[in-house]
Amino acid sequence: EDLLHLLHSRRPDEQIFFLASGGGSSLLALPAAPLQFDEKRQISAALLRSGAAIHEINCVRKHLSALKGGRLAALCEPALVTTYAISDVPGDDPAVIASGPTVADPTTSAQALAIIERYQIPISTSVRQWLHSPRSETPKPNQLLPHPFHLIATAANALHAAAEFARSRGVT
Repeated sequence: EDLLHLLHSRRPDEQIFFLASGGGSSLLALPAAPLQFDEKRQISAALLRSGAAIHEINCVRKHLSALKGGRLAALCEPALVTTYAISDVPGDDPAVIASGPTVADPTTSAQALAIIERYQIPISTSVRQWLHSPRSETPKPNQLLPHPFHLIATAANALHAAAEFARSRGVT
């Protein structure tokens, strides 16, 4: 909530720099207005235990969040948000890294609900009502200004660098 206060107190002409990295989705855990933190935490934990893929987990996280799925960028507009990202997700999709707080979200609330149902994650009536509400939709590509996104490191980069270092030391 301190972040929201900071965003609301900034000048409109300020530029914002954002670092997205592995673990960012867990650290940026502010639930959407009507939801409770413990409720969101329990759903995320259950999804992690369920065997759901990271893109499925992040789809649900985005639709339960006040900041993920492009919502952070939307809160900052008209200011420009430049994102530098360190990816730990397969495919390095900007919308998946840290649940894409500065990137428009192609997923829907209906998809989030379907994931919850597929993995039989128990949710409250308030979460179900939220996911059926239009307010739970995240900003889509045509709804956000184009914000610069720079992928500065990936798991593949790290693997290649480690392999090169090993080869330079005579390790095959």
